[in-house]
Amino acid sequence: MPQPDYDIGVQESLERPNVYRRAGNLQAYPYFSLEERERRWGLVRDAMYAAEIDCLVVPPGPADTWWGASARYLTHVGGGDAEVAAVFPVAGEPAVVARQVERWLLAQPWCTDLREAGRSYGAAALSKLRELRFPNRRIGVVGLRDYVRAPEGTAGYGFMKTLTTEIRGLEWIDFTREMEEVRIVKSAEEIAFLEKSMEIVNAAYDAAVSVLRPRVKDYYVWGTAVETICRMGSEIPVHQHWIGDHRPRLTLTRPTFRDVQEGWLFISEVEAAWGGYHAQGDQPFACGEPDPLYRDLMRLEIDVWNETLRQVKPGVVVRELQDAVAATARRLTPSTGRLAGAACSIVMHGRGLGSDAPIITGPGTRERDLERVVAPGWCFVYKPLTRLGGYHISWGDTVAVTETGARRLGNAPQEIMIARW
Repeated sequence: MPQPDYDIGVQESLERPNVYRRAGNLQAYPYFSLEERERRWGLVRDAMYAAEIDCLVVPPGPADTWWGASARYLTHVGGGDAEVAAVFPVAGEPAVVARQVERWLLAQPWCTDLREAGRSYGAAALSKLRELRFPNRRIGVVGLRDYVRAPEGTAGYGFMKTLTTEIRGLEWIDFTREMEEVRIVKSAEEIAFLEKSMEIVNAAYDAAVSVLRPRVKDYYVWGTAVETICRMGSEIPVHQHWIGDHRPRLTLTRPTFRDVQEGWLFISEVEAAWGGYHAQGDQPFACGEPDPLYRDLMRLEIDVWNETLRQVKPGVVVRELQDAVAATARRLTPSTGRLAGAACSIVMHGRGLGSDAPIITGPGTRERDLERVVAPGWCFVYKPLTRLGGYHISWGDTVAVTETGARRLGNAPQEIMIARW
C-alpha cells in the first residue's frame, strides 16, 4: 500500500469541517484547570522533543480505570466504563478517540477534536494521523511494553496492526517509560483530588463500622461502604478487596454471602476516585473484640508505619526505605512473648488516575522501582504488611511527598476500629 501523502492530508483537514470541534456547555463534574492542562502537555512535549518523536499515540486500554489512565491524563476524557484513545502531536491540537463521542463535549474542558471510534479505534486514530506531518519519522506509543501492572504492555495487536499497515515508513517507538516518569509527580491540583478521595474512603469505613454487628450479611456491610463511596461523588468502578473472618487470610474481590460473627476482623483495601483519582485506605475493623494477637500486631504495624514514614523524604532511594521497614520491625519486635518472630515488609504503590508508579508489592517488583529516588509530588498508598505465622495485618493511608517529607491525605485512626452494639 502506498505511503499516505501527509501534506495533502493536512490541507484536506483544514477544508473539511469537523462537527466535533466545538465547545459544549459543561456538565457539573470535577474538572482540572487549563493551567493544569498546559503543565501536562508541556512536560509530555518536552519528553517528545528529547526523544525526537513527532506524535504520540495512546491506544485504547480495556474499559478499566488502570489501563486507560494515560489517555485520560492527556485529554481529561474518561471515567466509568469509557474506552479512550488519544493522538497527541508534538505541536497542535490533540485528538480524542471514543465511542458516542458527542457526550464528551459536555464532560471535559480540555479537548475539542473528538473522533468517533464506532467499531474501529484504529480507523479513527488514522483519520487524525493522516492530517499530521512527521519530519523525524518517529511516532511514540504508550503501552507497548512494561506498563505499570502490565509488563507485557497494553497496546492491542489489532489497533497497532491497523496503524502500522496503513502508515508505512515510520519508526514506532515505545514511550511508556517517559509517560510514567511524567505522571509519577503530581501537581497541587492532582493532590487535592486525591485528598478528596481519601475523605470519601474514611467516610466509607465509618459507615461500614456503623452497621457492623453479628448476623448481618457480609455483603450488607460492604454495600454500605460502597453506597457511601457513591453518595459522596466517587467514580466507579473502583478497586475493593475485602475479607472478614476470625482469622482472615487472603482478601477477596467482593464480599461473601455469610453472616458476620462476633470477633470477626475485616481486612480490606477500599478506594475512592474523585474525578478519577484513586486514593486507597487499608483500615482494619472488627465486629466486637478480635483475637488479642491482632491488637498486638496492630501496635507493631503502626509503630513501624510512623517511624518509617518519617524517613520518606526527597532524595531517599526506595530500596533504602524497603530495608528500613524490615530493620525497624526487627528492632521493635520483642524477642519473647506473643509477638516474637513477627516481621514487617514494605508495601507501597502509586496513586492517581491508575497504573501509577512506583509499585512495591513483594515478588515481581521491578528493579527500577526499587532504584527510584523519592521526589516531591509522589503520591502513593503506604501500607507495610506485618505477619506472624498465620496472622497478618496491614494499615495504610495515601500520602503525598512534600519538599520536607510525606504527609497523610486521610485521617483514619491508627487502630483497629471496633463495632459495638
